[in-house]
Amino acid sequence: MLTMGVEEEFLLLADDGSVRPVGAAVVAAARLPGQVKPEYMRYQVETASAVCTRVEDLRRDLVRLRVAVAEAADRAGARLIAVGAAPLAAGPRQALSGDERYRELARRYPGPTAPGATCACQVHVGIADREVAVAVLGRLRPWLPALLALTVNSPYAGGVDTGWASIRYRLQRRWPTFRPPGVWADAQRYDSVVASLVTSGAALDPAAVYFLARLSSRYPTIEVRVADTCLEVDDTVVYAATVRALVAGLVDDVRRGVPARPVPGRLINARLLAAARGTGPAVGDLMAKVEPYLAGSDAGVVRDGLQRMLHLGTGAERQRRMRALPGDPRRFVRLLAEATVPVATVS
Repeated sequence: MLTMGVEEEFLLLADDGSVRPVGAAVVAAARLPGQVKPEYMRYQVETASAVCTRVEDLRRDLVRLRVAVAEAADRAGARLIAVGAAPLAAGPRQALSGDERYRELARRYPGPTAPGATCACQVHVGIADREVAVAVLGRLRPWLPALLALTVNSPYAGGVDTGWASIRYRLQRRWPTFRPPGVWADAQRYDSVVASLVTSGAALDPAAVYFLARLSSRYPTIEVRVADTCLEVDDTVVYAATVRALVAGLVDDVRRGVPARPVPGRLINARLLAAARGTGPAVGDLMAKVEPYLAGSDAGVVRDGLQRMLHLGTGAERQRRMRALPGDPRRFVRLLAEATVPVATVS
């Protein structure tokens, strides 16, 4: 079974929804070096799960990390919030983290930086053979809209309903390389494209080539980057298990010589925009593809999780229901915090 790991990005908000630039204090208080890290803005943090094979282990680690960071945030006077964009107050550009690389990114790319932070969920799936991994990237392209449709979780920005289910996706398109991967003949060609993007100034370095799915610049993994950060742990677990099963199916296709299904880039982009608006593709075809590769407990987790999502709605739909409840913005922030780390998961 392929290994998987998850990186989740979070906002740090005050009770009234304003951003709290206390990321460094939260990272220090969490005391989980390597697993809790600063992010682009000082009102963000990122967690990185352990490398897992069993979905139960992944869920346990994600819960542990969310609880630890939420407790550290509370000590710093902030709430940990799992949404794709700051819902009530945009964060100032000057709240950049102290990391010199981030500051250089902001200097070179002021347009994408100006709207403030967005938060993503990145799933890593272990594939040691880079030739197979590059072939899988090309085959992932048509599935990216369905993966985004599963995970939209940013309808609000700056205190208004944007009309999008993922305003994060729209904002991130300002980055020059935020786009689906290409179809490349081999790993050498992939590396050549990445190098050319850095040389041309479209990316600061290989780690700043923000394809929606890419070869990780640090690990022997495919990194799927299309998703908003997920509102609840169970959403993240279902999404990660789905991504792993999809990648496993595509690896199998590559090794069996199944012809790739060509889909024009303009059609993929149109479907991604539709997914970000909340009118994207149904996930039925995706589920039919991954079903044969859901091993052991993954099958039940994904089936039950998708049924739950059909009943409760996407993260974006749940946010809109929360915001529609009577009460001031503080209630909305409290409900988001409780969804991020619900009492039931802490126990």
